[in-house]
Amino acid sequence: MFHGSIPAPLRSIIYEHAGTWPGEDIYVGCSGNFTIERVLHARFGDARRIHGNDIQAYSCALGWYLAGDPLNYTLREEYEEELGWLKPYLEDRTDLLATLMLGTRFLQYVGKDGAYYRRMMDATRDQWERMHEKTATKLRGLQTRLGSFFAGDVRDYLDSEVPADAPVVMFPPFYAKDYQAQFASIDAAFEWPEPSFDELTEDGKERIIEQVQDRPNWVLGLHIERPELRDKLAGVVQTANRGLPIYVYAAAGPRRIVRPRQPVEPIPMPKIGQDEELGDRMTLHVLTGGQFAAIRSQFMSKTIKPGSPLIARGVAVDGKLIGAFAYLPPKFDPNTAYLMSDFPVSWTRYRRLSKLIVMAASTKEAQLLVQRSLSKRIDGWATTAFTDRPNSAKYGRGIPGVKLQKRTEPGADGIHRYQLQYGGPLGQYDLNEALTLWKTKHGKDMR
Repeated sequence: MFHGSIPAPLRSIIYEHAGTWPGEDIYVGCSGNFTIERVLHARFGDARRIHGNDIQAYSCALGWYLAGDPLNYTLREEYEEELGWLKPYLEDRTDLLATLMLGTRFLQYVGKDGAYYRRMMDATRDQWERMHEKTATKLRGLQTRLGSFFAGDVRDYLDSEVPADAPVVMFPPFYAKDYQAQFASIDAAFEWPEPSFDELTEDGKERIIEQVQDRPNWVLGLHIERPELRDKLAGVVQTANRGLPIYVYAAAGPRRIVRPRQPVEPIPMPKIGQDEELGDRMTLHVLTGGQFAAIRSQFMSKTIKPGSPLIARGVAVDGKLIGAFAYLPPKFDPNTAYLMSDFPVSWTRYRRLSKLIVMAASTKEAQLLVQRSLSKRIDGWATTAFTDRPNSAKYGRGIPGVKLQKRTEPGADGIHRYQLQYGGPLGQYDLNEALTLWKTKHGKDMR
C-alpha cells in the first residue's frame, strides 16, 4: 500500500534504540512513506506521540491523514475532462487518500498518446472500483497515528518545531535527485497547499546533520560514511551484494552490522574448458535463482548491480555450459522485454563468445520462454551497456537486427564514459541457426 521502503534491519535498529529514549514525543524528519513512524507505533502503540515531516504531495497527504488533519486536494480544472470520473472518490478523506495513492500508479499515463497508455487507462477504469475499495479498507484499518505533521523544509522543522531535548530519527534522501519529481504526477493533476522549501545543497545537507546531532537522543541513516561521526556509528546495513550500504549513526546505544547473504546453488552441468572447441548443438536450460546468482557472481562484471530476473537460462553447447542470460518484463515498449544480464564463461579460447550468448537470448526458443512467462506477445529485446567506447564490442556488430538506440554521456553508473541503449528483434532464428551463424562470423576469432 505504501511506496518505498527502509530495509528491515534498519527498522530493527530504530526499534531497538527508540526503546531507550525518555519522554513522550518522538520526531521523524523526511517521513517519506512513514515506515519509521510505523516502526515506532509498533514499539510504543499509543503510549508515545510521534510527529512527522515531509514536502512531497504523496507524503504530505499521508501525514495529514495520519495526524487527523484535512486533505485539501482538488482536481485541477484542466484535468476534469479526462479525470472527472474520479470526483465521487474525492469527497471522503479516506476515499481521497486512496485515490491519491492509486494515482501514483496511473496518473503518469494521463494525457499521453499511444495504444499502450490508452490500454493502461482503460484497465485502470475497469478495475477502479475494486482497487479503490481495497485500498480504502486498508486505510480505515490503519492503526498508526501521528501527534502532528509538519509540511515543509526539514531544516525549518528541526529549528522551529522540534524541541531541543526531543528524540529525532530520520533517513534523509540526500542522494535521490528526483525526490520531488517522484510523485510529480500528483502535483500535475491536483491543487494542494504545497509547502515552501529551499533547494538541498551540500551546505544544506551538512546543516541537517548538524541539527540532528545537536540533541541528546537521535538516529540518522546515511548512504555515505562520515569519518567524523565514527564514534557515533551504530550500525552498517547492506542487504544485497554490491548494494549501497546504509550507515546508521546514533547518539548512543548498541552497535549492529548487517551483511547480505546470497543463497547460491551449483549447476549440475560442466562448464566448457579453456581449450575446448564448441560443439554443434546449442540448448537452453532453466536456472533457479540460486544457480543464476552463483554463475552471475562468477562471470558477470562486478560493477553491475545484481537484480532479480523474470527468467534466467543457462546456454550450453553439447552439454557444456558456455554462459547465461536473464530477462526482465518490458520497461518502456510493452512488446519489448528487457535483457538484464548476458555473459559468457570467461576463460574460453573464443574472444567473441559473448555475442553467442546475446544471439541465444534472441532466438525463437528464448522468445517462447519470455512470452510464456509474461502471457503476452513479445517481439523485441532491449538492454543497457556501460563502456568507455562510443560503441559496444558485444552488441555493436555482427548480430542480426541489433541497433544502437541511444548514446548518453557520461554513463549513469558513475564509472564509464558512455551509457548505450541497444535493442533488437526476438525470434528471427532458432538456436541451431544462431550457432551456425556465430561460427561463420565470429568463431574463428580466438585468443
